[in-house]
Amino acid sequence: MEVYLVYDIGGMSVKYSVMDEHANILESSSCPTPNQCKGDIFKLIIDTTEKYKSKWNLSGVALSVPGAVEVESGYVHYAGQVTDFIGKSIKEELAAINLPIEVENDANCATLAEKWKGNGQECNSFICITIGTGIGGGIFLDGKLRRGKKGMAGEVGLMILDSTQSLETLNETSTFSRLGSTWNLLNRIYLNTGEKLTGEELFARYNRKDKTIAVEIETFFDSLAIGTANLIHTLAPEKVLFGGGISEQTGFAKNIIGRLDRIRPEILNITEIDVCKFRNLAGQIGALYHFHSVSKSNVK
Repeated sequence: MEVYLVYDIGGMSVKYSVMDEHANILESSSCPTPNQCKGDIFKLIIDTTEKYKSKWNLSGVALSVPGAVEVESGYVHYAGQVTDFIGKSIKEELAAINLPIEVENDANCATLAEKWKGNGQECNSFICITIGTGIGGGIFLDGKLRRGKKGMAGEVGLMILDSTQSLETLNETSTFSRLGSTWNLLNRIYLNTGEKLTGEELFARYNRKDKTIAVEIETFFDSLAIGTANLIHTLAPEKVLFGGGISEQTGFAKNIIGRLDRIRPEILNITEIDVCKFRNLAGQIGALYHFHSVSKSNVK
């Protein structure tokens, strides 16, 4: 049995598991993501890997990271919350591990997980939209994961949804991530009400018809539907799959479908709207699948 250490690195936490080649978890844990600017994220990964090397005969390390990655070199051109990755080759920074290392964008990993074992298995073309601190996207089109130049394909969170602000401020005010991510939704609620709520608390109140938060949530779903409509009209996928904790809320997909029907009913004849099969494990499962894919291509 081959064993791998697999990381899912996010803006708030680092999740990691020892997995066999089939993505069965043998051991797992997590910790807060280190503060940025000092490169502590690399020390965390190296120290954690060394600890697990002493317990397991690891065949390699696979990482899911929040950024636009050149997968061959591990170089990160753009990153969200984990800014220490920007302008660095993750593979070079982690060379002291002395194991095979493969790195992939987190939303691409979620997409690969759905293609390997999830709700995208039967699809030749589908999109994953992951919702969390920002919005990520993975594009599986015509049988292939699309990465684009500098790994920037699928960075749908940077898509502009509103043109009423000045051009210079659009990236700070009007992107898909700003208008449709969970973190930004909770932050707007806090700024409006002074209440710090979890996603679960927020939607429990929404389902109780709480008017103090209803407008923000309605706007949030509107933004998700508009961004989704743009992607469907651009790529015409068989499915759009939503991931992230918020997609587990009852009626989540129904809220998107209803709005798409209002935007243009024909959209729903093109694309099926669903949620991802995998939640917190999507990044890790997809990172392992990417590791396997690279290993197979190197053998060929």
